[in-house]
Amino acid sequence: MKLTDSEKAILDGAKGEVLREALDYIVQLGDAFQAEKLIDIVYCHYPAEMAIYEGNVEEACEYAERGGRVCVSTTSSTLCADLKRPSITGIPKKLAELQSRIESAHRKMGIFETYTCTPQNLGFIPSFGSYIATVESSAIIYYNSILGCKTNRGGLFTRYSAITGKYPLMGYLIDENRRGTHLFKIRMPSSILSTYDKWCALGFQIGSIVGSEVPVIDGINTHRQDWLIGFGAALATSGSVTLYHIPGVTLGTRTIEDAFKGFRPKEIYDITENDIEKVYEKLTTIKHGDKIDFVTLGCPHYNLEQIRYVAEKLKDQKVHNDVRFWVCTNRMTRKQEECSPYVKMIEDAGALVVADTCPVESHMRQSTCREYGLKVPNVDAMVTDSTKMARYVGDLIGCRTALASTDACIKSAIKGRLENE
Repeated sequence: MKLTDSEKAILDGAKGEVLREALDYIVQLGDAFQAEKLIDIVYCHYPAEMAIYEGNVEEACEYAERGGRVCVSTTSSTLCADLKRPSITGIPKKLAELQSRIESAHRKMGIFETYTCTPQNLGFIPSFGSYIATVESSAIIYYNSILGCKTNRGGLFTRYSAITGKYPLMGYLIDENRRGTHLFKIRMPSSILSTYDKWCALGFQIGSIVGSEVPVIDGINTHRQDWLIGFGAALATSGSVTLYHIPGVTLGTRTIEDAFKGFRPKEIYDITENDIEKVYEKLTTIKHGDKIDFVTLGCPHYNLEQIRYVAEKLKDQKVHNDVRFWVCTNRMTRKQEECSPYVKMIEDAGALVVADTCPVESHMRQSTCREYGLKVPNVDAMVTDSTKMARYVGDLIGCRTALASTDACIKSAIKGRLENE
C-alpha cells in the first residue's frame, strides 16, 4: 500500500501510541483487501459499545482514558438501554448502570451521543460522492444508495477510521464496484406498495435473492424517506446488500443504463405480488386472533412524522393491559415532545416512546435474560411492521412473530390479539 509521508510518520509514532495503533489497524485492513492507498473520510457512524456484550463498555471506557479522540464528525449507533429513562423498558438496574458509563466515554472521545440506527434523520448528511465509514446496515445502505456517499460495512474498524480520519480505498469506495449486478422488474400495481410494511417486504424478498450483490430495481418510484429506509434495512437483513439502485430515486442513477454502467445484468428477475405475500408467510408465526403480548414500531428508528401518525391513531384509545407497546426512535426526536404533543399522546394511551435502543438490541435477548434471571423468552408473541425486526427477534428473543401494517400493529396492541386489516 502506498502511504503518504504524514501517514508513515503516524505509524512511526510521531503522534502517539493510540493514533499509531489505530492507523496500523486500518493499514492491515487495506493490505488484507489489496487496497492501493488510504483516503480521507469526512464522517463516521460509530459502533455501539453495548453492555450486553461482555467487556464491551469497559474496553471503550479504557480506550477513552488512553486518549482515543475522533478527528471527524462521528455519531453513535444504538445501545441496549434507554439511557435517559432506563426503567421504562424493564432492563435490570445493574445492566442499565453499566451501559450508562458509555456516555462519558463517548463524550471524552468526541463522539456525538446520538444512539440511533438512523443518523441521517438527525441531519448527518455528507455530500454526494464523499467517503465515509459507517456501521448499522440500514444506515450504510441509505448513505450509499440514496445520498450517494461511499461506504463499506465498517464494523469494528470504524472506531479506527474515526480516530485517524482514514479508510482503505476498496470495495464500494471504488466507482467500478458500485455498478448494478442484477435487475429486478416489479410486476405488480403500484397500489400494492402503499404502506411501509410492503416496502419492507419487497426489500426482504429482493435481498433474499441477490445476497451481497447490487440490485437494480425497475418499476418502482418513491421519494418517501421512511419507506426507503425500511426497504434498505430489509435488503440488508435477508441478504447483505450494501448498495442498490432505483433509477430516478438513487442519486446519480437516472436510468437502468446508468446503474449498470455499460454492463449486462447477471440475472433478471420478476417480482410479483405473490412473492411479497410469501414474505408475510415466512415471517408470521402467529394466527389471526391469537393473543399477543408485544408490539413494536421503529426498526429502523421512527422519524417525527411516523411518530405523529401513531399518536393520531392512538388518540382516545388504550393499549391492552397485557401488551407492551414500544415506538422506538432517537433521543432528539423524543425531545421534540417539548414542542409537540405526540409523545404524550402515545404514552397517555399506554404505549412507550423508547429512545437509544430497540427490542432486538435490548436486554430481552435470550442470552442476556438467562444471565440476569429474566423470563425466557421474554416475549411470547410480537407484532411489528418491520421485516428486519421480525427476522431478528425470532432468533435473538425467541418469540413468535407477525409482520403487519402499521395500522394493524396499532389495532393489535389495542385488542391484545393479532388483528389483520
